[in-house]
Amino acid sequence: MKMRWIFWVLALMLVIPTGALAEQREPSMEAGAQAFAGHMFKHGELDEQKWLEIVKKYTPNQAAEWQKILNERKELRKQLQSEEVQKALQAKHAEMKKKREADFDQLIDRLANKEITKQQFKKEWKKLHKHKRWMTKAERQKLYKLHHQTHEAMKKNDQQALSSLLPQWLEHMKKENERLAKWIQEATQK
Repeated sequence: MKMRWIFWVLALMLVIPTGALAEQREPSMEAGAQAFAGHMFKHGELDEQKWLEIVKKYTPNQAAEWQKILNERKELRKQLQSEEVQKALQAKHAEMKKKREADFDQLIDRLANKEITKQQFKKEWKKLHKHKRWMTKAERQKLYKLHHQTHEAMKKNDQQALSSLLPQWLEHMKKENERLAKWIQEATQK
């Protein structure tokens, strides 16, 4: 019976301080900044409207170009959702999986025939399992930094910072559209 009480007391000790902190926390950002702080394309068109509102407010001269990029992105998403592209992507995935399995079988045979050492096997096996990422580590860090800077500028309502950051976002979105278009093209060509 004492053990139950101890567990209950410990649980309450953990729950009460976090609840109190949640009550005391003040909203430090306006609602628009909070929405922007998340991933802008999480909800598709809704977030595209948020992008356009922000662009019209801070860099109105680029609004037409942003609209073009967002429309292109919307069209690429529709293509990705189409049955033809989905089947092509599945077929390409299956083909890549078979190739990787064949390469792995060949690697095992080379080890069994003692053509390579265990260390060479491990090294080549890691190469087979290494995933090709669509964004390099440096690009991910740059995007993270851009996201963080934009978030901070939105919290401070820093128009100068936002007017310099939004063109960087536009360039990022252009590259993303190119990557998606290339990916769809590679998957669908036979």
